[in-house]
Amino acid sequence: MLFILNVSPFCTNAQDTIALQSVEVYTEKTNFSGLGKKIETIDSTLLSQFKFNSLADLISSNSSIFIKQYGSGGLATTAFRGGNASQTAIIWNGFNIQNPMLGQTDIGLLPSVLFDNVSIEYGGSSSLWGSGAVAGSIFLNNLMPLQSGFSTKTNLGYTSLNSKNISTALTFGKKKFVSSTKLYLNDSKNNFSYLSELDNSIKQSNFANYSVKGISQDFKLLINSHQQITANAWYHSTFRHLPGFNLEKDARTYQVDNTGRFSLSWIYFRNRLNATIRTAHFNEKIKYTDSIANLFSQNTSKTTIVESDNFWQWSSNNRLNFGASFNSNSATTDNYGETKDLQRFSILLSNKSSFFHRKLNASVGLRGEYFSVGSLPITGHFSAEYIFSHKFRIAVNSAKVYRQPTLNELYWQPGGNINLKAEHGFTHEGSVDYQHTIKNLKLQFNVAAYSRLINNWILWLPGIAGNPTPVNIQKVWSRGTETSSKLSYSNNKFTIGLNILTSYVLSTVESNLQNGSSTLNKQLIYTPRYTITSSLLIAYNNFSVIMFYNYCGYRFTTSDNTEWLQPYHLNHLKLNYSLGKKSSRYSFFAACNNIFNQNYFVIVGRTMPLRNYEIGITLQTF
Repeated sequence: MLFILNVSPFCTNAQDTIALQSVEVYTEKTNFSGLGKKIETIDSTLLSQFKFNSLADLISSNSSIFIKQYGSGGLATTAFRGGNASQTAIIWNGFNIQNPMLGQTDIGLLPSVLFDNVSIEYGGSSSLWGSGAVAGSIFLNNLMPLQSGFSTKTNLGYTSLNSKNISTALTFGKKKFVSSTKLYLNDSKNNFSYLSELDNSIKQSNFANYSVKGISQDFKLLINSHQQITANAWYHSTFRHLPGFNLEKDARTYQVDNTGRFSLSWIYFRNRLNATIRTAHFNEKIKYTDSIANLFSQNTSKTTIVESDNFWQWSSNNRLNFGASFNSNSATTDNYGETKDLQRFSILLSNKSSFFHRKLNASVGLRGEYFSVGSLPITGHFSAEYIFSHKFRIAVNSAKVYRQPTLNELYWQPGGNINLKAEHGFTHEGSVDYQHTIKNLKLQFNVAAYSRLINNWILWLPGIAGNPTPVNIQKVWSRGTETSSKLSYSNNKFTIGLNILTSYVLSTVESNLQNGSSTLNKQLIYTPRYTITSSLLIAYNNFSVIMFYNYCGYRFTTSDNTEWLQPYHLNHLKLNYSLGKKSSRYSFFAACNNIFNQNYFVIVGRTMPLRNYEIGITLQTF
């Protein structure tokens, strides 16, 4: 099917089998963290519909997560269940890739075509994934099933924004070895049409061009029937001409990002033990230039991670997870004065149990950490699910979560605050899953409710001489509900599927230590209370058409909720036709985005494109 499948215990066994064949490094940990939670998995078929788009486009069109996007080609981050971008963990092949200086990742820079599997875990998992996994986690996986032969896949695309896209994947494998190479390039003039607020005329942007390019290389070697080595390398480079609020005037502001990521894992699996030792190193450089304001900034950050994850089946109904992790971050920038670094060491212990012939599954865990600056709380979780039948399941989860201060929050000069405490609090959620099949008709429904209270919420406020300074000043309560409804019908070569996701988020300030503050009981800025995301698929034989619809409600733009942005409705249409033989396949692609020419803003002052088009072709050989 070409729409999101909600992972539920009804398909747990099948999911584990598939995952263990392709992502052994961290699959067991995601099984622990996902118990009792809502998880959405975007399959490879749906990923192919967004092969010319960013990860931000993919997630905003196929989940209930609100993406804060600063215009076409601009910064894009998550606002997950009333949290901010630094409270979402971005997990690449088992490692959190959040920038240690900023505490977030710009998912508008990441191409969807790079990842073989994308899944979203709703709810906090700090006891398993560490700092930042407060509101939820996004998993980006590169799958490498062991198979023999050589295959290629090349995508060529062009858009009406004057964007050229090309990507290719080369896979070679033998019985015990597989190599996967992916290259991508997106060069865009980004000449999008927009409605000018000055004279209400349609104009075209000329100062927002960007370029995204990179290469990833993945290896997997099966040493013997009990040992495996996996290596992943990824180089990513972007150049952006950052537009100002006035798109008709050249802001002459540029940003260059260069990132190198490498990971190496050794896995031992025999009898009841699955042991993993792995390490990763990330090197990120950001250059920012504003020639008009005479500003030049160059920042370099490095991250080194060493982990041991072990899983022991100590009885037929109990599986123990124990491990340790060391994380070292360092950064160099003119605003620090000298290189600054942070170290974090943690120990994890959790257990997953099954009762009543595996109808009841439960997991409990603890994580203790040492942080080189300040202190971090001990975190833990309890999750459970009960499977009444193959149709009906209920699940609950409670966890203590946290986010450590970033390097910028601690050391940025002027303004850094070395005395900052970690954001921390508790999150609780419950969900119900129901599915029913009548011949070729399948219905799936999920409803979830959650509540999260975070203390020591960090805000940047005017400090000495008016310089912004981060302080632990707020307590924020986020709560809400989510629903997922899926209806599909298949008969021979014909398929139709409807997917509807809804979200209600109330995220308010419960206390504020700032004198004269008017934020008490007010909704956080850029946190829409209502969102709806849906897709309708109609496919026959080799042809398919998908209609995507997004609704985003009011977003307050001031902390006292006196100003806001209007809601918007977006509609996108994607068409696909494929043909081929046993050794090759050709797919043709066309899309129309913002079909009804909606003039809208996600962030105040950042105009989004009006109606635009995409075309492309995919060439695949086996």
